[in-house]
Amino acid sequence: MKLNSLSVFLALLCCQAAQAIPDQEPDVTAQVAEVLEGIADGRPAQDKFTERGATYLAVAGLQSLMKGCPRPIALELLSRNVFGEDRLYVYRAKCQPQTLRIAIDFNKAARINRLELAPER
Repeated sequence: MKLNSLSVFLALLCCQAAQAIPDQEPDVTAQVAEVLEGIADGRPAQDKFTERGATYLAVAGLQSLMKGCPRPIALELLSRNVFGEDRLYVYRAKCQPQTLRIAIDFNKAARINRLELAPER
């Protein structure tokens, strides 16, 4: 049975205070932080997204959700999973007034296929 990355993300949202894991790819985390800062500043890096991934930039309120994050955006890696040729990372960003969970899916060409943000519960 193939797992849907969205299902994994939603399951992680239901968990109580997930613990951070060691970040073996700090360059990926830095790239994610850069993308998020661009979104917060109203300058999303369109070239880092696939056509499908760019549709996630049109979500209403995305920019305002990121405005409460300190600069530079500090991310804690909560999980890393591989689904075929895609890599799904889930991060925590401590922003104000709420902490966010960020799920980001990179394709084999290291472009973003999916970007989802939600308040951590």
